Amino acid sequence: MIRCLVLAAAALPTLASAQSSEKVQAMCYQIETTANALVDYTRTSCLPSGGNTPGTYSFILLSSQPVFSVEASKKAWLLGAVAAVGDVLNRNPLVKAEELWLSDSNQMKNRAAYVMPADKARSLQRLVKSDRINLDTMYAEISKSLKRRQIPKK
Repeated sequence: MIRCLVLAAAALPTLASAQSSEKVQAMCYQIETTANALVDYTRTSCLPSGGNTPGTYSFILLSSQPVFSVEASKKAWLLGAVAAVGDVLNRNPLVKAEELWLSDSNQMKNRAAYVMPADKARSLQRLVKSDRINLDTMYAEISKSLKRRQIPKK
């Protein structure tokens, strides 16, 4: 799993400054803690990365279990992961987050991830927290937002 994180991180832009790096690393820890509390059948790891636009960040979330292979597991993990990211981003409104990369142990073998805009995670978490949407609607919105991408080789 650590190897997968390193490979994924190496393919994406690097963080801009040490101070920014420390903040987004702390955010990743909060994301991991929340995601792992919400979904206990897998271990979720988070790694921050620089976004494509200068001054922005992206977050890579990896499940230690092959959650994309079983619909029920996929749904629960995506809901937990996106909610965790949205919650942390909403508590850190000045952080410019660009993308959320989601993958699992099987997907990483093929260097694949599902990517969605980080702002979508922010808005979905706000909507579900305020009871303006339910979890099924949140999952439908997540599913529509996800785009499968190949993780580029370094």
